[in-house]
Amino acid sequence: MNGPVSMRRGGARCVRAARVAASLMATLAVACAQARPALPAMNSYVQPPFVPAGERGGGGLAALFVERLNEEVRPDRPLRLENLPRRRLEAALESREFAGVALFLAPEFLAAPAQQGGVWSVPVMVDENLLVSARPLQVASLDDLRGLRLGGIAGHVYRVLRPLLDAGHLGREDAVDHVANLKKLCLGRVDFVVISRSELAGTEPQVPCPQALRPIAFPQPQIILRRVLVRPMGGEGAQEVLEAVARVACSEAWTAALAGYGLSTAGCRRRDAPPPSSRR
Repeated sequence: MNGPVSMRRGGARCVRAARVAASLMATLAVACAQARPALPAMNSYVQPPFVPAGERGGGGLAALFVERLNEEVRPDRPLRLENLPRRRLEAALESREFAGVALFLAPEFLAAPAQQGGVWSVPVMVDENLLVSARPLQVASLDDLRGLRLGGIAGHVYRVLRPLLDAGHLGREDAVDHVANLKKLCLGRVDFVVISRSELAGTEPQVPCPQALRPIAFPQPQIILRRVLVRPMGGEGAQEVLEAVARVACSEAWTAALAGYGLSTAGCRRRDAPPPSSRR
């Protein structure tokens, strides 16, 4: 009479043991994934809207992008946001030891040595450099800027304006950041500044100005397609990250966040569209 009972008890113990083993394996897998160090996701735009003013309370476009990207990549390859100055970012990219991603860059503004070994993603943001003044500014050609004072950012290179600057036809007075630069503009110490549409949207609310700022496009619009530079992790994984970036770039959360600053991404309809029908 005890045989069947013993067998049932033994079977129950085996089931419990199997469940415990499965639970331990799952816990071990999670622990191993968490133990692998996160790869850096570098961002050198350390002002709004990419990073909140003073980096208080988290948030900003950079944190949102990395958060969404981590939802798309494998759990054992997490990314960690690192906000750092542009020179440190470029130095990191020029090192052959670096593995990770660099956010919101445009190939035309990054030195060739920093791009070596990396792969560019699809555009994640359509941006534009603007001329911003505190009084009406009519600019049919760059020659119309002769005799004016440019408010610049220390260390920034203004390639389009360089001929005027080098010839002494355009003055330049630098500030440490965009907030200080816009304040100087509002005080009349400079005649205009050059700033991207994204940075203007994030910075202007921090600068009380007695008159409305007047942004206009360059005579030849200076469109910036911001992308993500992906450096392969151990020689593999780049394609997976590139595909994840493309999904995030066209996600509802990201496009809504961009729209809040008057920005957009590019190519999402084309990338998300179903394959064409074979019917004629």
